[in-house]
Amino acid sequence: MKQMLLGVVTSIALMGIVACAPVKFTKSDNQKIDVDGGVVGSAIGCDPRISPNLLTYTYASTGNPSLLSNCTQTGLNYEWQIKRSDSSVVSVSIPNLTGANPANIDLRTLGEGTYYIFLTARDPSGGIAPFTATTPLELVVPGAGTGNSLTCDPKINTTLTAITLNSADANPTITANCSPAAGSYIWTVTKDGSPVTIAGLSGASSAPNIKGSGPGVYRISLYATATGSAHWQTSVPLTVTVNAVAEPMTQILCNPKINGSLSSLTVTSTTNNPLISANCAPSDVNYAWTVTKNGQNVSVPALNDSNSNPDFSALGNGTYLIYLTATKSNFVTWSTTTPLSITVNNSGANNLTIDCSPRINADSTAVTITSAIGNPTVNANCVPNTVAYTWSVFRDGLPVTVSGLGGATSTPNFLAAGLGTYYVYLNAQQSGYNAYSIPTPLEVTVASAPATTRRVTLAKDVQVTDNKVDVVVIVDDSNSMLPDNRKLAERLQGFVSNLTSANIDWQMCATVTRSQDVRGDGVYYWGASRNWVDYVGSPKWILKTGAADPYSIFTKTIDAIGAGWAGTDDERGIMAAYWHAEYAASNKCYRSDASLSVIMISDEDVRSVGGDAAQVYYGGELKPLEANDLPQSYVSKIKQKFGMDKRFTVNSIIVKPGDSACMAAQDSGGSKSHYGYYYDELSRLTNGFSSSICENDYSANLNYFRDRIVSSLASIPLDCAPVGTIDVTVTPSVAGLSTRIENNALIFAPAVPAGHHIDVGYNCPRN
Repeated sequence: MKQMLLGVVTSIALMGIVACAPVKFTKSDNQKIDVDGGVVGSAIGCDPRISPNLLTYTYASTGNPSLLSNCTQTGLNYEWQIKRSDSSVVSVSIPNLTGANPANIDLRTLGEGTYYIFLTARDPSGGIAPFTATTPLELVVPGAGTGNSLTCDPKINTTLTAITLNSADANPTITANCSPAAGSYIWTVTKDGSPVTIAGLSGASSAPNIKGSGPGVYRISLYATATGSAHWQTSVPLTVTVNAVAEPMTQILCNPKINGSLSSLTVTSTTNNPLISANCAPSDVNYAWTVTKNGQNVSVPALNDSNSNPDFSALGNGTYLIYLTATKSNFVTWSTTTPLSITVNNSGANNLTIDCSPRINADSTAVTITSAIGNPTVNANCVPNTVAYTWSVFRDGLPVTVSGLGGATSTPNFLAAGLGTYYVYLNAQQSGYNAYSIPTPLEVTVASAPATTRRVTLAKDVQVTDNKVDVVVIVDDSNSMLPDNRKLAERLQGFVSNLTSANIDWQMCATVTRSQDVRGDGVYYWGASRNWVDYVGSPKWILKTGAADPYSIFTKTIDAIGAGWAGTDDERGIMAAYWHAEYAASNKCYRSDASLSVIMISDEDVRSVGGDAAQVYYGGELKPLEANDLPQSYVSKIKQKFGMDKRFTVNSIIVKPGDSACMAAQDSGGSKSHYGYYYDELSRLTNGFSSSICENDYSANLNYFRDRIVSSLASIPLDCAPVGTIDVTVTPSVAGLSTRIENNALIFAPAVPAGHHIDVGYNCPRN
């Protein structure tokens, strides 16, 4: 139908026939023309009151109030909702509470208290935005439980009633500070006089996103209610002013030149006045030219604007330094860093030229310094050296003063000027000479000194599983070792019994100090586990807590290992331990949640003499050590395989370094022994213990080992020997707890029980 009508009107117009008089439309504040020809209000406007014009009413013994909606539109649907002081909705139907102007509203049937009535008015057609009251009408049913005890003191950021926010500022916190605590908080806000809704503004305390609503002046009011009290309402609103974000300013760019391309020039009374050009973009800036001669400001007539031809020769002989400052509103100012230089020589003689070669620390044009390096030396290197030196320094485009910079050579204090990059300019002048201006500035960067230490932190929750230990025994099966190995076997039962008594869940594997042909196929393996003789558990090479008759198992296994086999004269206990750990996935001797204790027994060093020619006794004893023979390699392998937090110790039964009596006793058996330097080093690296192989009874040795194992279960490995103090916190605290550091391990005494949390912080040297 619309299309047909449009067609008719168009046709009539084209025919030049006037079909109707012109229509004049008038603007209405609350109406607009709908696409279907109807009138739509922009929003419903209401001003609820208690008749005749009240916002609060207290019931007397007789009489009930009437309510007025005062809505500007008619034909609306009205919904009146009652809430208590705690914001709960009254669900009881109240007689007469309906329509535009409810009369005779009796809330006394609800009992004493303060009640709040909110109006919502809607257009049945939905074409007009509804009205929803933000501030309620208050009706008080008096009684012993009502009064005026509620007080509030709204604040911004705890103490303020007004604040201005710039682009870098965070949204403020708005607090009601009501006493007693209110049951409901109704916040209302106007922006530049118009109501707005601010996201996040609610409750007793909030950090609403005021800045998200843009720049303007926000006034924040509170209407609070509490059970047993009349409402509290703001009399003076809080004020938050949000400033507009300033647009970033554009930098003025200039490139001053003499005669189009020069930065210095010598003129005489017979030469034309030079052209001084600013070459600025934009060009409509304000130009401020200044000139110095011998460090004193001078006035040069006709030096102005973007281009000019000032007469320097009329000012007399000398060198003139020309500076420019260009400014413009809403632009970043540009200032000269290296001045133009005009030398006037009216004597008729050709001036000599000053020759300079500025350098830092004798031969550099750019350096980076730190507090550890110290300040540099700056040299002008001018010929002649009697010139007048003018040094200037810029950082971030701004001139700065660096103390101590001056003359032909100096050591200026750049470090005191702070971090950053400094550009150093030189101008040198002398009568009868053309001035010198540095073409490219020297560059000094002040950087932070690298830290000499790195911070290491770790946190550990002590678990019940921290009472597990895996024991690996490395047995030297060379010629002279069978008696010593049997002494070890005889005492291992007491050793494991003590571990069991200490509630330690242990398991034990063993290997020998030589490579073995474990499959009988001619292929030799280092670190292969040996089966325990007569052990009925599975697998047979892992002896576990609860094994029957461990004494018999230990002694028979040592006898089965024997001594003096082919290749046993090349004892490589650390190599065997290294590869035994490498095979962890297949031998299952290493549990992820257990600590590790290694017991090594040998009457010689690694490869007999530890690669030390001075210790050689027999021909052929000197053999080179490989990487996997070294103590640190084994420590690294354990950390690489099982993680940095793996707790482990290596305990050695050896000829202790320097124990000549023990060495003589071992040698009396017919085979030469050697001090176990490398085994002793490995024990010290892992906070283990080295004991003497010459002891008649290894019980004491094994007791030391047991104590070391218990200590390892009460320890945390450290990345390094800490620099300075170490911070240790145990939560909850343990009475009588002490700590000490031994061989890069933090030892607790007593052990920290399961269920506690440990935080450790310390500094390591930065490599």
